[in-house]
Amino acid sequence: MRTKISVRLIGVVFLFLLPFLTLAQPYRKLSTRDFTGAPANDGFAAYTYCYVSYSYQPTRRNGNYNIDFNVQLQMNPGRSWIKYAQVNNPNDLQDVLKHEQGHYNIAYLMRNELYSVLSRHRYTSNYQAEIASLFREVDNKYHKLNSDYETETQHMADIRNQQKWDLWFSKQLNTTEIASNY
Repeated sequence: MRTKISVRLIGVVFLFLLPFLTLAQPYRKLSTRDFTGAPANDGFAAYTYCYVSYSYQPTRRNGNYNIDFNVQLQMNPGRSWIKYAQVNNPNDLQDVLKHEQGHYNIAYLMRNELYSVLSRHRYTSNYQAEIASLFREVDNKYHKLNSDYETETQHMADIRNQQKWDLWFSKQLNTTEIASNY
């Protein structure tokens, strides 16, 4: 019999115009080393804290605005945690890590799409508002995706739906354009 483990929603924080406070991390598989924070006093077994940040540098040429973007995904191990006392065996730990990987995958996909959307847009003198609007569109899409992930997997308790999402992530990651500004 499998132990049901609830997992808290990802702590995805999207920061505006955060210039290079920490180094961005390329896509990777999460491990227990990524969960060193102190667990919260709640009913969840794990929490993943990662975020997408961006900065930009506009230049004006002949009345047009060219904007160079830096969009980063960062994982914060000190604010991510696992309650090891709620994980009964190594297989359960792997299940928790796999579910948490899904949250990281969502943030990774958001990072790539945000970079693509921002880089392909043609900007006017109102570029700051245009950038903010594009960010909100992408941000809303991925907040909904993360919510759908938690609801459909029931915080990883629904094994069948977790497997469907794992397959979906695999397909998305295999077809995702890796943005080149890391």
